[in-house]
Formats: sequence, C-alpha cells, structure tokens
Amino acid sequence: MANSSDRQPRVTVLNSIKSALANKSVIRAPLSAGVATVGAPGTPIPVPQNRSQDTLDLFEDMLADYRARVIRSEAGELPLVIAGLVSQHKIKSVVVPPGLDATWYQNIGEVKVVFDDGSIPFDELASIDAVITGCTCAIAETGTLVLSGQPYEGRRAVTLLPDFHICVVRSEVVMRRVKNLFSHVTITDPITLISGPSATSDIELKRVEGVHGPRNLFVVIVS
Repeated sequence: MANSSDRQPRVTVLNSIKSALANKSVIRAPLSAGVATVGAPGTPIPVPQNRSQDTLDLFEDMLADYRARVIRSEAGELPLVIAGLVSQHKIKSVVVPPGLDATWYQNIGEVKVVFDDGSIPFDELASIDAVITGCTCAIAETGTLVLSGQPYEGRRAVTLLPDFHICVVRSEVVMRRVKNLFSHVTITDPITLISGPSATSDIELKRVEGVHGPRNLFVVIVS
C-alpha cells in the first residue's frame, strides 16, 4: 500500500491547479489579441479566356508526361485516325466492347475484329493485339481516363490484357480537376482510373512497361 509520502507529489500538483483556478486575478488575453489585421486583397490570379482549350492542353501535357500518345481529331476524321494507328503499329486483331460505335473502326481493313460479350476467356483476350474503347470522362490535372463500365467501354479485362489501348475521349467530358469527377459518375459505378500506359519500377528504379496492363496507350481527343 502506498504511504503518504508517495502521494505527496500528486497532492501538491492538484493543490497548485486548484489554487490557480480559484485565483480571480489571473490575467486573460483579450479575444482580439489573437486576431491578425487583414490587409487589402492582392491581385487576382488571371483566368484563361478559353478555359476549355486550356483544360485540353493541360490534359494533353499530362498524358504526354506519362508516355501516352495523344492525337487531336475532329469527329468526322476519327475512323481514319483509328485506321492509321492500327496500320502504323501493325495491329492484326482488335477487341471492341458491345456498345462501341461501329463507324469508329470501319476503316481498319482486314484486321480481325472480336466483339466481347463478356464470355471471352482471359487467355484469348491476352492474345488480341489491341482494344478500342470510349471513356466516361477524363481529368486534366492528373492526365487520367475514367472508365465506369459503360457499354462503349466494356469490362475491365478488355483494357488490361491487350498490348494496345486506343481510347477515344470527347473533348466536352474532359474535366480540369479531380473534384469534378462525381458529376459524371456515381459511387456505385465500377470505376477504373487509367493514367498512362502500364508501368512499374524494380528496386533499381528500372522502368518496365506492360506488366499490369497495356504497354501502349493512345488517346484520341475528339472535338
């Protein structure tokens, strides 16, 4: 059992606290003492006159930083742009989601087109050269494509296994900031965020591409 000498330091501290609380002469700083004087507002940050173009330029810069290839296109030129990419990279087969606009790939010639109904085995998907999709929206400040399982995007596997991903982005769905994302999707959507082609680094910081997804990402921004 503790003796009185063991309790003495505790009693001393408590008595000091009680004494301080009971002392009415304690000086308290006025409330205004912690309030700084607010000066005049500074010069406003200039806002670009053409916000849409500024946002698209930022989006393109971020994609290029991630080593994605970006192509600007008018809507009427899109089939030719896609056909050009397929031909240039000697793509022999493509998989397309069920809701993709067929006019997008109408000019790819003799290339094998596989329509994914969700039943194609993963090993077969992995043997296909490329996938063509749309996207729900995109985020400029992070260079991110947002997929949410729409019919023109397909299931997640089709954008993971082929070596090339050609993604068509309508300019009007490119947002500037991440906080605007939920004006286009809901929290129950199967959201996939893609920022550049798949890339990782080992312990020696050697970049390796294509381990967790497509090695090549082509983003066609359509106005």
